[in-house]
Amino acid sequence: MRPTVLLIDENQAVTDIVTALLSRNGYAVELLDDTETILDYLADKPIDVIVADTQLKGNVGYELVRTIRSDPATSEIPLVYLTALASLEDEFEAYLSGADAYITKPFRARDLLATIDQVLNRKPLNTSSGRLAVVQDVARVLACVPEARHRLVRQAMRQAGFELEFDSDLARTFSRIDRERFHLLICDTTKDPDAVAQVREFLSHFALAIPVVFLHHQDQPPRVPANDPQFVTLRVPATPVDLSTKVRKAIVDFGGPP
Repeated sequence: MRPTVLLIDENQAVTDIVTALLSRNGYAVELLDDTETILDYLADKPIDVIVADTQLKGNVGYELVRTIRSDPATSEIPLVYLTALASLEDEFEAYLSGADAYITKPFRARDLLATIDQVLNRKPLNTSSGRLAVVQDVARVLACVPEARHRLVRQAMRQAGFELEFDSDLARTFSRIDRERFHLLICDTTKDPDAVAQVREFLSHFALAIPVVFLHHQDQPPRVPANDPQFVTLRVPATPVDLSTKVRKAIVDFGGPP
């Protein structure tokens, strides 16, 4: 059975983004906007973890977590605050009130997913604010391309000396970027030009600074911002040297391994 997350946030854009993120990563999601009846709601619904904003109608400061902790029937439910309040004083007060974790907006998808996993499994958090440190010496590249492109991409990444993993489904690709650390995404748009808009929207939601190389046909150039180093285009057919050069430059421009 999928773990159930209760999401409490009055911002519709946030609930849409987080619901989509959690759903594609194996969670069931319940939404609630009336926290005055939170104890009655939890008595009727089996909730595994709560993700809540700190600024809600009917709750002053961190009253929500105090209310949940005050009832023996709900006191053990993990609660993660997802908030725009970024001061150390706010974070300290949240933990003092009984919160299990504190994440500030804008947030990284993998930070929220890792934090939920940690509080569900009662693992110690690595750092405050859910920031995860990742140290790697070799760049990891994820290529969302059809099998016909595998040889080109494999040869190019071998020349560049980078680690490479493949996927052919964009939704699975997003899910992997949610949870894992990659230095660059290669996306083939020759069969689906709409993939460009989907990738850009996904990255913008979570402020992900991961460069993308879009492969395209001559008559289908991707619509990307001019002079934006995050988005690089390469017309195919191309040589492994062409792709290797594009990828190396994109990663270096974003501060990754040389």
